[in-house]
Amino acid sequence: MTAAPAFADGGRTAWPGSSLLAGAWSGTAASTSSAGFTFPVNTTVSVASTGRPTGTVHLGAPVGCSGTWMPVSTTGRVTTFDEDVTSRVPGGKCINHGTVRLSAASGGRLRYSWTKDDGGSVAYLDPVGVSGTWTGTLVEAGLGKVPARVRVVGVSSGQMQGTSHYGAPLACSGRLEPQGTGTQRRAVLREVITRSDSTVCVGVGTMTLSLRSDGRLSYRWEGGGVTSTGTLRRAG
Repeated sequence: MTAAPAFADGGRTAWPGSSLLAGAWSGTAASTSSAGFTFPVNTTVSVASTGRPTGTVHLGAPVGCSGTWMPVSTTGRVTTFDEDVTSRVPGGKCINHGTVRLSAASGGRLRYSWTKDDGGSVAYLDPVGVSGTWTGTLVEAGLGKVPARVRVVGVSSGQMQGTSHYGAPLACSGRLEPQGTGTQRRAVLREVITRSDSTVCVGVGTMTLSLRSDGRLSYRWEGGGVTSTGTLRRAG
């Protein structure tokens, strides 16, 4: 059964799946009606505490414009936005008030589609910077190697949040809260452990994530006199 649309109503809508859209994304869109017509898409999607998503977008040449995305509805895992163009490049091919649809795709990507009248375009967008899901092995004194999985999403301009999971011997999971202002190359997060199946997982600490030149992520965690470090790779 297809879920009925849930319309924007001042923030009261649950917007299921919207957390998967949060963060900075980049890709190349191809026209569905004009062969060979492609253009870069760069967007940042923010998700309010209610789950209601909004976004900003820049469409490169030959489209040439920037704008904002305001949510219209969500059906299942697909969220629909109205695109409002706020600036244009002279000579560009930008069309205002198109319909944008975003949904989570395989490999940690987003599926993007834009339609208006008989025109359309589609792309798969990859996460940018520290946004996305990362996996790797950490080293902590007294515990040795610990498998880790971290997901980071953007919640508002300059801030990040996310989730974490650690394998044995830590065997715990937590939530990541923004701590100060971050960027897409470096985020400082407060980690609060929400579930633990061991006695060695510390409850609260500070996680610092920094994007390396080779595309991997440097991880450092400090709390309760304990330090963990490691290098993570993007999942998917």
